[in-house]
Amino acid sequence: MNLEDLLQTRFGFPGFRGGQREIVAHVAAGRDALVVMPTGAGKSLCYQMPALARGGTTLVVSPLLSLMKDQVDGLLAKNVRATFINSSLTTAQRRQRIQELINGAWELVYVAPERFSPRFLNQIRGADIRLLAIDEAHCLSQWGHDFRPDYLRLGRVRRALNDVPTVALTATATPVVQDDILKTLGIPGARRFVLGFDRHNLNLEVIDAPKQSDKVDTLLELVRPGPSLVYCATVRSVQKVAAKLQEGGVDARMYHGKMDHADRIAVQDGFMSGRHRVVVATNAFGMGVDKEDIRTIIHWEMPGTVEAYYQEIGRAGRDGKPSRVVLLFREGDRRVHDFFIRSSHPSADHVHRIWNRLLAERSNPLFVDLETLAKALPDDSDEREASSCLTVLRREGYIRRISASERAGEVILTPNAEHATTAGIRHDVLEWVNQELAVMAHRYNQPVGTVRRISIRPDRAARDLEVTRDQVLAALRGLEERQLLEWRPAERVGGVELLRPDESLRLDEDEMKRRREREYGKLTQMVGYARSTCRRRYLMEYFGQTPPYERCGTCDVCREGQAWSKTPRALSPDQELVVRKLLACMARMGRPFSANMIGRVVTGSSHKSVTQFRFDKLSTYGILDVWSMREIRDLLTELKHAGAIEEVFQTREINGRERTYGEYTLSELGWAVMKQQAADFQMVFPRNTRLSRRRPAAKSASDDIHPDLLNALRTTRMRLADTNDVPPYVIAHDRTLREIAIHRPTTRGAMLKIHGMGPRRMQKYGRALMETVRKWRA
Repeated sequence: MNLEDLLQTRFGFPGFRGGQREIVAHVAAGRDALVVMPTGAGKSLCYQMPALARGGTTLVVSPLLSLMKDQVDGLLAKNVRATFINSSLTTAQRRQRIQELINGAWELVYVAPERFSPRFLNQIRGADIRLLAIDEAHCLSQWGHDFRPDYLRLGRVRRALNDVPTVALTATATPVVQDDILKTLGIPGARRFVLGFDRHNLNLEVIDAPKQSDKVDTLLELVRPGPSLVYCATVRSVQKVAAKLQEGGVDARMYHGKMDHADRIAVQDGFMSGRHRVVVATNAFGMGVDKEDIRTIIHWEMPGTVEAYYQEIGRAGRDGKPSRVVLLFREGDRRVHDFFIRSSHPSADHVHRIWNRLLAERSNPLFVDLETLAKALPDDSDEREASSCLTVLRREGYIRRISASERAGEVILTPNAEHATTAGIRHDVLEWVNQELAVMAHRYNQPVGTVRRISIRPDRAARDLEVTRDQVLAALRGLEERQLLEWRPAERVGGVELLRPDESLRLDEDEMKRRREREYGKLTQMVGYARSTCRRRYLMEYFGQTPPYERCGTCDVCREGQAWSKTPRALSPDQELVVRKLLACMARMGRPFSANMIGRVVTGSSHKSVTQFRFDKLSTYGILDVWSMREIRDLLTELKHAGAIEEVFQTREINGRERTYGEYTLSELGWAVMKQQAADFQMVFPRNTRLSRRRPAAKSASDDIHPDLLNALRTTRMRLADTNDVPPYVIAHDRTLREIAIHRPTTRGAMLKIHGMGPRRMQKYGRALMETVRKWRA
């Protein structure tokens, strides 16, 4: 059967979508592949079809139970023999499905990465496994945005399965992450299919919102069409934003990891069914949410990485219809992620403190809460940092984390239990408890029935009875309600098993710093998206693709109609002089410094940090004093892209804590440019600078803004916004309206000279605004 016939008969699709057929044919032929394809573009078919074409069984590694169930339900509806093996099953169910896997009963079997223990691999050794598919493969890479240690074992799994043909799939992977995925799996020569980072139906926008009040007003406008998702960086922001929307008359629901499981499911189901039009959430919401008609996704705060941002906005417009994705950008929001990075990447000193605190308990395993552990750290540390220290110790092989579910609770039988009549699972649990008490009595030479108290672990009871842990807990609560026993569950405190308690703790401090610095680099790149001069192009280049255009024409920057080109060009004499002045000042500063510090020196700031280093005494101090700090930062960014300067990350101790931040230094090319020894140097010179602005015309009496004209222009803008179903700023910014009110253009040429009135905006809205001016003049 050829692939087209298989596609139609087994999946019911009339044809392949872009890029799918080539991938399917490659994988079906037994060749390894890495597939990077955006969410909603048909990644699943790229391993499901080869699974059927190759015969035998395909193992699919998937990180979430809900995703497994959704995928399996969809395949079963198409008469594909599919199942999953995970912790939601009873022991008996797992045993049965493993045996069926060995017997060849299933075409696709979904498995969580943590399932691949040596015992499980030994059990399935005789199965006819012909393909290994790894979904969410970016979790393999320690440089990815969602690294999961359990994924690291998949290279060994592949080898244990006799180097079975493998396909790894993800929606977000930079070239560095792609390299790491293939290296970890042991298939560096696998063919890479990198497709479709350019989602044409997504309208990408960044709105500067320097104040929180600006964000609230803008958000109320953006979410009203719905269905809408609003992403926040913290639980506190979720609660605050949801409350603000509700005050503004929007029925917004919350979703975050600290909510009860049942409440989260209710919100997700309500959003999927259309009952809830707006959900405000942390990034805990999204995985497994396959809703096609999400029209708007707004980020109240930016994520910490471009990968996370791209994955989250990819949930909009899966039906192919136009959808908006908006980042409400505020410079200060970076501090949230600075805190996350500091907490997630502790210093070696802090890890040593936590290790010594664990050793001081003199027990193994030991159970201690994070709040107690955090007391071993400096006063400004918190539970998050203590948890991160444990993560480092776990990664280095010094400890094993023990979940709270593994702890024992206590059961005390009441006299009523002796002659109780129970049924079902309650009967089985009560019998099991009595058997354990009998074993305990025998061990201590006590008569059976005299021992009434015992410690039990619900997970062990569940395995013995071949039911789920939740069923055991429900039975215990039911027996307690009937006063047959008293159930005292374990404290909700996880534990730690020390794996190498007799060894000295050895940490690679340089590698720890590099990890932290990489995260700061990713955060800097996310800020770069907010300052980019073409959003779509920035995303494509970030993920290693070369756009087939200089400007996308659809993002907010391009819609402004600015005469911008991303193509590097030779500098004009004026531009070259500015660049050389900036580079000369950096050279005289003597060593790398942050963009803010460089900006302060060249613009002549009197900030105390400038005078502290005596930079106010440099000959280049204030050499670009008419430039703004933002303009200097933009120029530094473009010089970095051109290779004239390099960004390096430094980790220093400040006020007793390690801090990591980026600094700029001249490259060899930069020194040559400064000395006028690089005749072929080209770069993109930022357009929004002093050199590209029109100089304001001399003010005269007729230049005064007439309030009646300005009000008339605002009324026209609002009418156009309502007609076109867009926010007013898309029609024209306030600055544009003020310039129109000053210059009062009535011709196309005159209107095109107004700030922000490019050809595209002129074509769509310019005539109506000019007509307003004509009527006012009349």
